[in-house]
Amino acid sequence: MDQREEQGEEQADNVSMPMTMLIQLQKKFEMLKKSNEEELSALRAENARMRRKLQDETVLNSSFETVQLRAQVNERIHHNESSQTKRRLLGDSEVFTGAPSRKHPFYGVIVDSPLPDNWKNLTIDKYDGSTDPDEHIAVYTTQISLYTWNDAVMCRVFPTTLKGASLSWFTRLPPLSIDCFDTLVEKFGA
Repeated sequence: MDQREEQGEEQADNVSMPMTMLIQLQKKFEMLKKSNEEELSALRAENARMRRKLQDETVLNSSFETVQLRAQVNERIHHNESSQTKRRLLGDSEVFTGAPSRKHPFYGVIVDSPLPDNWKNLTIDKYDGSTDPDEHIAVYTTQISLYTWNDAVMCRVFPTTLKGASLSWFTRLPPLSIDCFDTLVEKFGA
């Protein structure tokens, strides 16, 4: 009987050792699973942040590329057409209908264009000439595109985003020197 008892204890030990190991393995598995879930969650958050940043950069780059494309098209028009042709393209309206006693760089069709009904002032920092002008144009076009892509409105509102030396530059532009937003961007960049 002693031998049977001894065999029974041995079998019990043989059963309890694998059970203990199984429980330890399950605990390790749960810890690894939790660690992997936390890491995966952090990676997903980082991925979402990077995706938003890429979308924001894409919007800015897209706006900037649109401005560059408009500038290139406008440059071709300016080199290939005379002032008379430009005026004909702008319509039969009087070229300058703004206040006659004030120097103003815009053509009359720009000065006479009404702002959209839903217009609100843009929430961008005023440009003083100390930072990148292309970046200011990109931010400006991104903001104003929330309201309109009307070329004349884009011209009319642009001076309100300037201050200091940049505003002085704008006020010194010769009359009838700005016929569209592309021309304004071209002169602003120069």
